[in-house]
Amino acid sequence: MELIATFFGAALTALALENAVIARALGLGRESMFIRSPGRCVLFGGMLTYMALLSSCLVALVNFLLAGSPHILIIRPLGYLAGVIIIYLMSGKIFRHTFSEPVFAKIKEVMPTATLNSALFGAFYISASQNFGTVQTLGYALGAGVGYTLALLIIYYARKRLAISPVPRSFKGMPILLIYLGLISLALYGLIGHALPT
Repeated sequence: MELIATFFGAALTALALENAVIARALGLGRESMFIRSPGRCVLFGGMLTYMALLSSCLVALVNFLLAGSPHILIIRPLGYLAGVIIIYLMSGKIFRHTFSEPVFAKIKEVMPTATLNSALFGAFYISASQNFGTVQTLGYALGAGVGYTLALLIIYYARKRLAISPVPRSFKGMPILLIYLGLISLALYGLIGHALPT
């Protein structure tokens, strides 16, 4: 029972307390910033969550094996990258045989970007810096993936609403979206109990 509480505690921490909208910059690439449908947001976020969950098993193993090593800062990133690449290659083979060709084509399109994403590696480094155990690392990876998916949906719907709003011409597009995300980020920052500097 304690393991389940630990897992969900870490998942809720990553989901609610980590400000995934701005703190990890959402892995802001063209792919994640300009997703054209909610289904695509869910596919991308689901793939990121899947990769984070499976990769976190290997990340927890790397953290355990490197505990106390004098070269941890050099070896850890390589271990994380190797673990993520192993999961990526294995998943590609499994998905090819599991899903139909059209579904696999959609998954294959988002898989590289979802795998090599700053949110994924950010979750690993936060769990390592907090000295999380395996269960907490798994929970944190799940929460980070779900939080990222929710952030993608927020961005999608924000872009849709802002496109029909009366915004001054100089702020149209990316500038107003970044202002909007900044305000949401400040609201989340305050929601978790931080006081803004005065």
